[in-house]
Amino acid sequence: MQRWLGLLWLCSFSLFGGQLAIVIDDLGYAPMPPALSQLPKEISIAILPFTRYDQDIASQAHTEQRDVLLHLPLEARNPAPEEPGTLKLAMPRHDVDLRVTEFIERLPDIVGVNNHMGSAYTEHAAQVDWIMAVIARYDLAFLDSRTSLSSVAADVAKTHQIPTLRRDIFLDHIIDKDYIRQQLHMAASLANDRGYAVAIGHPYPETLQVLQQEIPHLSVELVPLSSLWDAQRFLRGN
Repeated sequence: MQRWLGLLWLCSFSLFGGQLAIVIDDLGYAPMPPALSQLPKEISIAILPFTRYDQDIASQAHTEQRDVLLHLPLEARNPAPEEPGTLKLAMPRHDVDLRVTEFIERLPDIVGVNNHMGSAYTEHAAQVDWIMAVIARYDLAFLDSRTSLSSVAADVAKTHQIPTLRRDIFLDHIIDKDYIRQQLHMAASLANDRGYAVAIGHPYPETLQVLQQEIPHLSVELVPLSSLWDAQRFLRGN
């Protein structure tokens, strides 16, 4: 019976159109942008831990009934400014466990975790496994931001039976309204073709303006990220 219900759920994509989840990353250094608060509650957010406004934004997002993710800072391949507490490949497992635990408990009621940067870290299965063991302990889900095409993070997450998704589209790799609009409609098209898609953007004024203008005209169902993870749990029978 469970299998047939799962197949029915998958078929519903083609009958009723695709589902698009959008995540706005890198929140925490400034208050929640009013333009973001005005967007539909289905827009999820990811917060950098131990930034000045991290807990205030999390509280506001919960009031707005938004999904909140821990935006976990990981070591990048190329030199770049790092966030407080960025996890490094050279760190021993004990330190990784403590830091990830501290980050998760800093932002209670999160629904999942996604990586901030991490083009180096997410390519190393052993160290990623340490992170996923903590995420699994808290019964959270994982979104691979795919900052590296060689990322193994999603595959490792699945070995821990963690509901897992991969980012499909970056909305604002180029901060230009026409480009962002094009990327948003590409994400909607992918959602309709495949059944679902996940797009990541940032709280740039240009991104938030395009979302405000274009979301009402998308021929796709906008959904919170957790609904896609919940569908995985349903199909898995958990």
